[in-house]
Amino acid sequence: MAVTLTDQEKRLAELKKEVPTRGFNRHPIILKDIRDLAPELQSPAVTGLAAREPINNIIAFPPQIHRGWHYIPRQALLFTPTEVIHLLASIWPNQEPEVTLLKGSDLIYMNVTLILLYGYLEVVAQGSGSPIRLNVEFNTVAWYQLSPPLRKLLEASKPASSPWTNAASYSPSARQAFEKLPLKFSNGLQIYGLLPGEGLEDLVFQAGTWKPRLIFLRKALTANTLLMITTNYVVVIKEELEISHGWILTYIPRNSIGSIQNQSLGLWNELTVHLKRGDQTAEYKLLLDGTATEDWRGKWMQHGFQWEDLPMAARS
Repeated sequence: MAVTLTDQEKRLAELKKEVPTRGFNRHPIILKDIRDLAPELQSPAVTGLAAREPINNIIAFPPQIHRGWHYIPRQALLFTPTEVIHLLASIWPNQEPEVTLLKGSDLIYMNVTLILLYGYLEVVAQGSGSPIRLNVEFNTVAWYQLSPPLRKLLEASKPASSPWTNAASYSPSARQAFEKLPLKFSNGLQIYGLLPGEGLEDLVFQAGTWKPRLIFLRKALTANTLLMITTNYVVVIKEELEISHGWILTYIPRNSIGSIQNQSLGLWNELTVHLKRGDQTAEYKLLLDGTATEDWRGKWMQHGFQWEDLPMAARS
């Protein structure tokens, strides 16, 4: 029998009542074996995938409600040395979970949002016929459990020939620019931006811009944004446009980057980074002011990346 929209709404209303709101039951937990997963996350497909490679980390997330109304079913992330498997339970009883497998070597980009208690993970990688997208909403209490295996997944995207160094390194120009950063972003660079074994080759910082709104208010136009070129990645660290308490972190393997197209929007520029793995493509967009755009253009081309300026008339 076909499921109607009303049936789905009723089911979600029932499930929301079961979401834990207090205590440790509302936080993610670390499991030692896939047999410890909740029944709604078990399936022959999960067992088969787990048998292919050793599972190093299992992080299980309870059902959650985000933004006050958005229901997220029970889910889990299973990390192997080079892959991640995402399990998402069905809202219907006795149905197998949705299973998504991504390989670190196929990574196109990773985006992590950490704003107050709200976390959002987006990973895009080459799939069998089209890019695969993994999306996980989570309580940021889980970040310290998530961060180490996610870094391992990023590491798997490096070319096999990439040199390894134990200590972070800075080019002379990057060191000079680093010392001028606001404290929050210099800390963010060291904690989130410069991954283990990476050297910082160049960076550009754009301070956020605002315009007055009414008498005592103002409207954000562009966010504080730090752009970095490291040995194997382009990393973007920025704030959410309206909320300065937190981060949006983007990691783009340099070997997935094709080119940038720059579209002038008057006082600001929309940059579209074209990404590619095999014959599959994706895009990452960024908004910068004119000064930051020119600075980034110079560093981008200096490192051998392609840049294209679109005329104003080309804007759709």
